[in-house]
Order: sequence, then structure tokens, then C-alpha cells
Amino acid sequence: MEIFGPLLAGFAPVVGPQLWWLIPVVVAALVLRFPMLGRGPNSSRRDPWRGFKFGARAAVLERAGGRCEGSAFLFWGRCDDPAVEVDHVMPWSRGGPTVVGNGQALCRAHNRLKGAWTPAWWYVLGLERRRRSYFPVGADVRVLAVMSGADRMLRERSAAKRV
Repeated sequence: MEIFGPLLAGFAPVVGPQLWWLIPVVVAALVLRFPMLGRGPNSSRRDPWRGFKFGARAAVLERAGGRCEGSAFLFWGRCDDPAVEVDHVMPWSRGGPTVVGNGQALCRAHNRLKGAWTPAWWYVLGLERRRRSYFPVGADVRVLAVMSGADRMLRERSAAKRV
């Protein structure tokens, strides 16, 4: 511990005068990057279904009206391109399940741009705000990366049909 004394003594005069701007920058970075609590995966296990198939894919595309759900300009407005891919809002590689509540219809460009990025709270709220304008009345616009009991039942039923 005696080694750290001189190190800290030399560190404080250098960093101390910079704290007035360093602390707000760090706090802002954390707030902007922080994911939404309670909306992410509820399990550390990875969903065995990687891609959106069959009914889930059709439901996500129909819900979006066949149009990309990506933002048009600075996270405002909606992309005009047709949706050709269905993507996980909370990435599958980070534990996001392959369920309709975690799906978004995207054009090829927006899907490539997003990649395996775990969205921050502002991305999710922007998507939900855009969805209010085109989702059917009464439909849930929330992004939920949680597998429900109904989702599990559908999986078991479709697995039993294939056997």
C-alpha cells in the first residue's frame, strides 16, 4: 500500500482540475448508454431459436405494415423503405429471445447498421413512440424481450408437429 501513496499524490493535481467537466461527461455517457430496466431478457440462457420464422416473422412484418421500423432522421420519423428482415431489438447474442415482443421489422440497411448492439433506453422509447402511429389500435407497442408462457406453449406445439 505504501507504493500507491506517491502515485495518488502525483495523480490528484493532474486530474483534480479536470473534474468539473470529466464527471458530467461520464454521467452523461452512462445515462445515454444505460439499457431499460425490466425490458431485457429474463434469463441468462440463450433462446434455441435464432431466427424469426413462420408465425412470429409474419406477425412482426404485419404489425409494421411491411415497412421498416428504423428511424429516418436522428431517431425521429420512420424509414420509408420496405421491411425485408426481422431483427431482435435486444440481440439474440446477448440473451434476447426470439419472440414477437422483441422483434422489429427492418430494411437491410438498418439491420446491418444495428448489428448486435444492445439498444439504450432512448432507442427503445423512440421505437415505441413511432409504433404508436402505425400499430393497430389497442396493440402493445412496448418492446419486451421476455418469453411468456404463451410463447413457450407455441414453441412446444410447433416442435411437436415437426416430430
